Amino acid sequence: MKKIFLVLISCILLVGCGKKSDNIIADVETTINGLSNYHLIGDLTIANNEDKYNYSVDVTYLKGNYYRVSLVNKENNHEQIILKNEEGVYVVTPSLNKSFKFQSEWPTNSSQSYILETILKDITEDAERNIVSKDDTYEITSKVNYPNNTDLKTQIVTIGKDKLPSKVVVKNSKGLDSITMVITKIDTKTKYEKKYFALANNIKEPSNDSNANNTISTSSKVDDIVYPMYLPNGTKYSGEEVVTTSGSERVILTYTGVKPFILIEENAKASKAHETTAVSGEVAQYGNVLGVMTESSLNWNENGREYYLIGDTLTKEELLQIASSTATVAVTK
Repeated sequence: MKKIFLVLISCILLVGCGKKSDNIIADVETTINGLSNYHLIGDLTIANNEDKYNYSVDVTYLKGNYYRVSLVNKENNHEQIILKNEEGVYVVTPSLNKSFKFQSEWPTNSSQSYILETILKDITEDAERNIVSKDDTYEITSKVNYPNNTDLKTQIVTIGKDKLPSKVVVKNSKGLDSITMVITKIDTKTKYEKKYFALANNIKEPSNDSNANNTISTSSKVDDIVYPMYLPNGTKYSGEEVVTTSGSERVILTYTGVKPFILIEENAKASKAHETTAVSGEVAQYGNVLGVMTESSLNWNENGREYYLIGDTLTKEELLQIASSTATVAVTK
């Protein structure tokens, strides 16, 4: 009798034991798919080894595949915007008055902890998902799809009374929290028009305010060379060269060996007129890096510096690991 009682209790706690499991998934699917637009605000924490990066996240969605995602680094107030409209996908850096433009299936081509549609996609596509009922909320555990970071394995999505996510925790292969997205607000009533997602409405003249531009250098000289702390096995530092183009210094670091690559860096400069560079690539986000990645290269900017990393034999994950490991402390060469 005691065993039967325990089994019954387990089936009540683990919603996946009965029809209620299917009901909550159906409710979440109906709710998210039924949204014509939404405005989501939250806090994102990305853990990378011993480092943690904290961002304020602001997401706007309009049905028809229109997205605007603002990511603001809480440490230095550096903002970058991912914009998707009928013209393509843009990665915009407002402080530099620059953007990259490319054609992409983003955001549905990989998991995204702050996009409702991709959260739902991961949940519905995992036939082995697990659902646990906790008071008035549900926790749904499912597999994730981060093609450029294969160490990320599962996500735990907390669903509230409104049948919308309130928290997403992505865990790595060791079961540790790698990404934590806490959603503080989802507004589904405010209406947005297509013009809200136009590039012209998401750029502005660079501000002279020092607080707004605290990551932009006023010098053309690269004073402190940034070296990557991570190198693939069999790869080593080979040398560096400083070249001057249009009055601005550019440092070229060369690494040779089994997986050779070149890292180019220069101080970031704001453009007076907005510059859009068309590229063939994808949005790449990994640790402190948000940029544009091709099959063998990665462009990004961080802490007042623009970077270009290229390595024909590097995997995309290695490109991101090298980029994320850059530090202002020179390593042994």
